[in-house]
Amino acid sequence: MPYRMRDNLSCCVIDGHAVFLDIEADLYFCLPDDLERAFIAYAAEANGAGAAIHKLVERRILTPDNAMDRDMPPGQASAPLRSALEIPALHARSGMTAVPELMATLWTCRRQIRAKPFKEVLDRAARYRRQRCPPRTDASGPACEQQLLQAACIFNRARPYIPIATNCLLDSIALSRFLARRHFRSDIVLGVTHEPFSAHCWVQAGDIALNEAVGNAMAYTVIKVV
Repeated sequence: MPYRMRDNLSCCVIDGHAVFLDIEADLYFCLPDDLERAFIAYAAEANGAGAAIHKLVERRILTPDNAMDRDMPPGQASAPLRSALEIPALHARSGMTAVPELMATLWTCRRQIRAKPFKEVLDRAARYRRQRCPPRTDASGPACEQQLLQAACIFNRARPYIPIATNCLLDSIALSRFLARRHFRSDIVLGVTHEPFSAHCWVQAGDIALNEAVGNAMAYTVIKVV
């Protein structure tokens, strides 16, 4: 019988160790050594045989692969090659005109993060983007890319004037909304490190990180893209 990871569970492998994110439980976790070895072997071979696979099913890591019940595949993101924070030739008008809009956006996002489960926060962010962006309106040409970078630059310049503590999840959801309101599609990328464990997120469009430096983003392995 074929198997797959259950819905709402994401995983990445870092230096031979599997790290999982359960967005329903708002939990990052690793497996005991024996189950970790079984999962990595399964992922490499896509082989559903053996007692270890059944233990992974019992732990709700894997589930029988019924194509009728399968969710849409998650988005993908490769490591960014450029950053809107590091493009010296990028010019944008002052971000001060965006301060009222950004203040309202950050307050809205902060209320959601405090009041709603993690999964619902991410689902709302994705739904907001779908409602305001035509399908796949990425920065596909020089003119569109420049406009996207200008919008991100305005956000980044206005952000220090908002009296709300910076937070990677809050700021990334707010930036995604800010861009979607202007019909620019972007991805919220969640990444992790293993030893020591750390979690981080940023906004990315194509190969451009929009609110993070390339070096900082590349220190993390992508575990989920929203």
